Amino acid sequence: MPKGNQEREDYFVCDTPVCLQRAKVINESLNTSVDPCEDFYSYACGGWTKNHPIPNDKSALDSFSILNDELRDTLRDLLENITICDENQTIVDKLALFYNSCVAAPELPDRRDVMFEIMNASGMPDWPKTAKEENCSEEAQNMTESSNITESTNTTESRNITSVIIKTGMSSILSIGVSRDTRLLDSYVIQLDQLGFSWVGRKQLINQNTTYSRPIIAAYKTVIQTAMKFMKPNLSDEEISDLTEKLVAYEGQLANLTAAPEERRDLLKLYHRTTMEELQNNFTNIPIRALLINVFKEVNITLADNETIEMYALDYYTKLNNFLETVDPDTLYNYAGMRTMLSWAAAASADFRNVSFELSKIQSGVSVQKPRWERCINSAKATMPSVIGHLYVKNKFSEEAKKEVEDLARRLMSVFNETLQTIDWMDNATRNTAEEKLRKMEARIGYSDRIVNMTYLEDLFQFVPRLPLNTSYLEAVFVVSVNSGKKSLLKLRETYDKSAWIVGPAVVNAFYSPSSNQMVFPSAILQGVFYEHGLPRSLNFGAIGMVVGHEMTHGFDDTGSQFDADGALKQWWSNGTRAEFKKRAKCFEEQYGNITDRKANMTLNGVNTVGENIADNGGLRLVYEAYSKLLKDECKTDTRLRGLEQFSGKQLFFIANGMAWCSAARPEYLKLLIQYDPHSPSQYRVNIPMSNMPAFSETFKCRPNSTMNRKDRCTLW
Repeated sequence: MPKGNQEREDYFVCDTPVCLQRAKVINESLNTSVDPCEDFYSYACGGWTKNHPIPNDKSALDSFSILNDELRDTLRDLLENITICDENQTIVDKLALFYNSCVAAPELPDRRDVMFEIMNASGMPDWPKTAKEENCSEEAQNMTESSNITESTNTTESRNITSVIIKTGMSSILSIGVSRDTRLLDSYVIQLDQLGFSWVGRKQLINQNTTYSRPIIAAYKTVIQTAMKFMKPNLSDEEISDLTEKLVAYEGQLANLTAAPEERRDLLKLYHRTTMEELQNNFTNIPIRALLINVFKEVNITLADNETIEMYALDYYTKLNNFLETVDPDTLYNYAGMRTMLSWAAAASADFRNVSFELSKIQSGVSVQKPRWERCINSAKATMPSVIGHLYVKNKFSEEAKKEVEDLARRLMSVFNETLQTIDWMDNATRNTAEEKLRKMEARIGYSDRIVNMTYLEDLFQFVPRLPLNTSYLEAVFVVSVNSGKKSLLKLRETYDKSAWIVGPAVVNAFYSPSSNQMVFPSAILQGVFYEHGLPRSLNFGAIGMVVGHEMTHGFDDTGSQFDADGALKQWWSNGTRAEFKKRAKCFEEQYGNITDRKANMTLNGVNTVGENIADNGGLRLVYEAYSKLLKDECKTDTRLRGLEQFSGKQLFFIANGMAWCSAARPEYLKLLIQYDPHSPSQYRVNIPMSNMPAFSETFKCRPNSTMNRKDRCTLW
């Protein structure tokens, strides 16, 4: 019993400063005029929403983003107080220079000169190429044709789609990565995938003329036109407009070749193992051999013709091969240049930053741009996460949090194992394999010991040279990104590193990786509404416990369940048990897919969100069972909060869980989330899992016909 608790016959009352403060936070979050049995989310978060208007520079506000703001302020304080050593620069010095160059960028002239160098190095020195320029080069070519046969061949080459792809690289047609081999688990392998679209969503690119898409596409075209004008100020508005129309139409065609996320959940069905030679022989319009050889030549890796390639997008690759027969080489060249340009232009051009923000306004509803320093913290976190993590854990980490979350993970694993014993739709062989997977699942909490090792960090950034004090932001972000690309490629010839963490410590989130059967709970999430040392167990179980249960259940959701205990992609389920699993997963697909969100006026995508919904439901059920077991076996007596004595421990458990998901989102951003986010919007992450649990209705004594006490429940784990 924590010091400061007062004992009564049937429960303790906690009145320590920590408990009194948390009681105040809960009281401010609740809206007790709402019936918890009708809409528990509004009951738990109604006060929170009223007290947390969305700032003008945010598209949404939630428990995660509030912790992120605290993290951002901590990182700013750390970064702005580094005394940079110019001569013998450490990677921490380089991070500080990176951040400083980013903050200074708006006050300095645009860097068209550096952008030219990048475009030149990327094989697109004359981007954007106009029809007029091409005609001029052809006329000049015709005049010299008879006297210089070599020149003639070169011009023919420049008009050839294959040579354009080889010259501009694969990033405009394919995604490439080096990842753990899903069959030979000690090795890394080249993985090819379909193209992704980061500026405008796939649906908007495919359907550019809907009422919803039109303003987004118009703003996107302005972004592209601004990039073109930056590189070639003398081009006429008409030329730029014509080129942009062509490129956006072309990108729409490319997007149409890709599969939607909901079609990409059955990884075993999508998985295709091949070799570089087979791909080249079967798909002659894609010069994959030359492309891959060029990519790996950068890090002195020689590829053999029988080099293994893993693919999850053979259908896209087949369609792309046919599509390339119809593509104009200049359009492909300009599209490749556009993608490269859009990656870097914000670091080079003030006009580009401004029009990019106009696009953000339309897509996410923000009206004010984030302060420059905040955008620079985000850039540093995205580009140098391990160095940011190094700074963070040296200054902020709780050993108590680590111990308590480790204890939670052990308890949840024990409960999950008991659940597996009682599931009647599983046969024994599948059950045994599931038990092995659970037993081998690793919970990593806080941070990796490597993150405090400077030798390790210096090696991670071995290709980042000494940065002069006057380095421009564009130069800094470019060299750091090139380093990351090279380090990733170099893994191809290394042995798979089981000790590597999938994410650094300065992240307010939690993760599960099916290919390593690893859960990670970074330092930055072990605080705030999720966890506090000294609180009744009900509150920590309901919040961070739910997060642990959620990640654990991901190992057994629709995609995680396709990987075995060691991270191999394989069918370890018997056909009968898998059919039963799919039947129960289908229940969630239909349950969530029948919800229309009134604020966004959009129906939820039950297929795209099914993995997260399985994890939300299974995780909550799991941690509730663990908490009930704790009460029964260890605590015996309930602990309540001074001032909120009306709430039992079990009620506090559900309140803490609801509060972890409190959020507010602008309608524009909510529409974006419903279309593309694999998570359901917050209120459904609270109300649906709770309404699927009889224990919730028992705890809050809900009437049989109330909304939260539904009859048509879905259960998997």
